[in-house]
Amino acid sequence: MSERRPFALLRSGDQWVRCSHDATYLDLTSGVVELAWHTTTAASDLVVPAPVAGLAFDSNCRLMHSQPEAGRIERLLWAALDAAAPVENQPAPVDLFEAEASQVFGDFSAATPATPLAEPRGLAVDANDRLFVAETGADRILVFDLWDDRLLQRTPLPAGSRPTDLAAHGLQVYAVLSGTGQIVSLAARTPPLVINLPAGCSQPSRIAVSPAGHIAILARAGAATAHVGFIDAGFPDFEAPHASDLEWESDNVLVVARQPGADFLRLRIEAGLSDLLPPLRARGYDGQGLVALPAPGGAPTSPRRIGYWTERGPRAAVAARLVYAPVGRLTTFRLDSGAYQTEWGRIFIDACIPEGASLRLHGIVLDETDDAPEMARMPPANVTQLSLRRPDLSPPMPPLALRPGKVVQPLHRRESGRELPWTQPESSDAFVTYEAPVIAEPGRYLWLTLELRGNTRVSPKIKCLRAEHPSHDYLRRLPRTFSREPAAARFLQRYLAMFEGFLGETEARAVDRDLLLDPRDAPDEVLPWLASFVGLVLDERWANAPSPQGQPAADVRRQYIEEAVWLFRYRGTLPGLKRFVEIYTGIPVVIIEHYRLRGLGVSVLGDTDVAAASSVVGVGFRVGGAVAAEVNAGPPQVDLLPHGGADAAWRRPWGSSFSAPISGTPADAFRSHAHRFTVIIPAALSAEQLDVVRNIITVHRPAHTLFDICTVDAGMRVGHGLLLEVSSVIGRSGGFASLQLGGSSLGRGTIIGRPAAGGRLGSAALSSSLQVG
Repeated sequence: MSERRPFALLRSGDQWVRCSHDATYLDLTSGVVELAWHTTTAASDLVVPAPVAGLAFDSNCRLMHSQPEAGRIERLLWAALDAAAPVENQPAPVDLFEAEASQVFGDFSAATPATPLAEPRGLAVDANDRLFVAETGADRILVFDLWDDRLLQRTPLPAGSRPTDLAAHGLQVYAVLSGTGQIVSLAARTPPLVINLPAGCSQPSRIAVSPAGHIAILARAGAATAHVGFIDAGFPDFEAPHASDLEWESDNVLVVARQPGADFLRLRIEAGLSDLLPPLRARGYDGQGLVALPAPGGAPTSPRRIGYWTERGPRAAVAARLVYAPVGRLTTFRLDSGAYQTEWGRIFIDACIPEGASLRLHGIVLDETDDAPEMARMPPANVTQLSLRRPDLSPPMPPLALRPGKVVQPLHRRESGRELPWTQPESSDAFVTYEAPVIAEPGRYLWLTLELRGNTRVSPKIKCLRAEHPSHDYLRRLPRTFSREPAAARFLQRYLAMFEGFLGETEARAVDRDLLLDPRDAPDEVLPWLASFVGLVLDERWANAPSPQGQPAADVRRQYIEEAVWLFRYRGTLPGLKRFVEIYTGIPVVIIEHYRLRGLGVSVLGDTDVAAASSVVGVGFRVGGAVAAEVNAGPPQVDLLPHGGADAAWRRPWGSSFSAPISGTPADAFRSHAHRFTVIIPAALSAEQLDVVRNIITVHRPAHTLFDICTVDAGMRVGHGLLLEVSSVIGRSGGFASLQLGGSSLGRGTIIGRPAAGGRLGSAALSSSLQVG
């Protein structure tokens, strides 16, 4: 290893938050510091309507909206809405329970008599597309099956309960009873159970459940004393004046709506932590509730956009325009070199400084801090609540008397990138490395003050800081005459740091060049070169897109190189080919040799070329005819490697021994079964991904074999070697979606209706007098 000088490091959000902030913002997750901001939206003095209406989406992206005054629930197709079109050109909403025909949704039979509901408010849709309606005026919750168009259950509640809001998580639904100040949980066919409220939550009004199951409760909605609490232990509650509703954007990001016309607050909520994120702009919000839009691609863990209701219909909130503070400062805690009279070297800062922004630096160096008053440790402007882990371990701040007045030292952008050998940032990383010397007297302790400047539209961003110590010793290698004067010595020390840095980094790269031979640490640019060492040619398509399971392309290439020696050792065998495909797909695959399926089919319709047998008992005993002669498709059955081991069966040549089935001739069976195999991939692949898999198999299979690729998009083929849990899966299909009029074609990856649970042996009755099992 190269003998590089050590450095003090500040990188994570936990470290940056222990510093002192003045008009700065800190993203605690990514550890990025920037100028504090505010929005241009004026404060709203409108009154929040209470209680509000309900919004909910079903699995087909249809929006349900309750109208308490009219006693009805309307349904809209979200994909057909155009926010830029006039109101008269928008598709008209459909009454969910009317019996009239609709050109958008088709004929929809009435689920209940067409009579107004008694003040319907809260709505929720569970995982089985069952709509829960909080009928506030009737003190009950109605459960409708949106697929079967029928009322499943009426759940009565105690008189005066007044259910006002609902939230669903899986099959469980949570209801707010504003009349009795309670929260209950229920399912489609289970009675409600009371849930204990968090401390200080006496008047619940709204409820929201995150994809991970975290429950947030808004108490006293619309009042100046509105309060948000959590049932999850460890989540800090907070005041939210005039909040009207709340919804989860992701597992730990909560959106809080305020008065009509005001921006939506976004807060990151974690154990012991609550900090503000950039807010959302909601033009025309009328206070009638929030809803989380369906996640892109159906991914439950991805951030979701937030929808709301306006007089023009539903809309989606957008990012609010931020106005940055013109100047902000950050002062680090004490950095310790561990030795007195340390000559501190260079400072390296990974930052993003756009045009119109700047970053300045000032250093304070001391050997002793004595008992002088320290600078106050101020939190970032966006952190509202924070419980530090071991706050007693936070290093001290600098003496208050040494607080800098002006910060003027600039930084130089390094043309050669980071000073750390062979480290390569991500291609999408906008941060670059800046460098500056520490201009101060020698000392053990170092504090740095960073001044961020912007023009209200842009802000510099800081992600990582490294303070090198000790500095170089080039002055000791020069004649003493060059450093007798202190001022000249200080200048020469800084001047020689440029040359020492270049030479030192070059030497470090030479010493650490062994990193280039490790596929886990080598930069992405050298992976093709490294693969050539083992005779592996990397497909360029791997570098353009992630694998079917979302693995980064670079990780797939690194895994191939790391296992190349083993893969080439088993090239042409079942385990070798299986592993080749699994590295790219990221999921287990199944390879079936066709000769293993001989005799398993009873009958085949429409295909006379496929030989089949009546039955097979055991391994070699057949019922229904004479056993045909053995056909050798190649050399005798031998192991490719020495005897022994569990892998012996895998090492034989493919199709080296084959017994013909009963019906047909051995030649027919040989033609339809020998040297043929199928690769089953339980995932949906794009055209490019499927082509990559086909290329992998073509290159690394035995040359005399033929193959098929079967994915979930191909479906099941009855009579062609269909094996339960091998080439087929019974249950909710992963490769098919429900049919949508105008958006899909029947028979092309779509089905009519929805997948549902079937009968159970021993309990499913076909009629009143017949039962299976």
